[in-house]
Amino acid sequence: MARQPYRFPQARIPERGSGVFRLTVRNAMAHRDSEMKEECLREDLKFYFMSPCEKYRARRQIPWKLGLQILKIVMVTTQLVRFGLSNQLVVAFKEDNTVAFKHLFLKGYSGTDEDDYSCSVYTQEDAYESIFFAINQYHQLKDITLGTLGYGENEDNRIGLKVCKQHYKKGTMFPSNETLNIDNDVELDCVQLDLQDLSKKPPDWKNSSFFRLEFYRLLQVEISFHLKGIDLQTIHSRELPDCYVFQNT
Repeated sequence: MARQPYRFPQARIPERGSGVFRLTVRNAMAHRDSEMKEECLREDLKFYFMSPCEKYRARRQIPWKLGLQILKIVMVTTQLVRFGLSNQLVVAFKEDNTVAFKHLFLKGYSGTDEDDYSCSVYTQEDAYESIFFAINQYHQLKDITLGTLGYGENEDNRIGLKVCKQHYKKGTMFPSNETLNIDNDVELDCVQLDLQDLSKKPPDWKNSSFFRLEFYRLLQVEISFHLKGIDLQTIHSRELPDCYVFQNT
């Protein structure tokens, strides 16, 4: 009996619809998608760190975000400049009026005293003259001032000034035998002088017992009043005039 020749099995080519072919195609497509995503991410990161000029050259798109940021900077800078100029006018108006008040209400003020806020007196006569001078200047304010100033109302809604003196409650002094008895309790006495009282002829308020000062127990005399002022400098900046209330003491 003749032997049949041995035939080696041939490799089977997978058909188009088999699972092996589909798996190979899927792996290739997934690898390609991964490379595309990686490349897109790389391009996005590169574009993110570009300067505005490089971004414009890369995509030819107007950098509107940069323009918006520049617009914000311009607006904020303009507001800061306007606020600074307005605040400068306020400070200048306040300082100018402070100097004017010193010359108006401090007798003999020259700006070269112990400090820039006071004027020293050394005799009883000078003390009385300084007090009456400030009161008379307040009464004649509209006739002597160069600025746009007017009378303001105090806490009691009254137009006038208030004079207060602070002194020890009681005491006796005997310089001949070097004796001084003082009650260290402090009293505060005040008197309100309205414009009507200051306009009386003769000025009866000067003869009031309130102004008979006992200097050996006197601590302080304080004159306080309110004034109103209008700053016309703001008109040059095309703004409405500013109104101020000055509390002088």
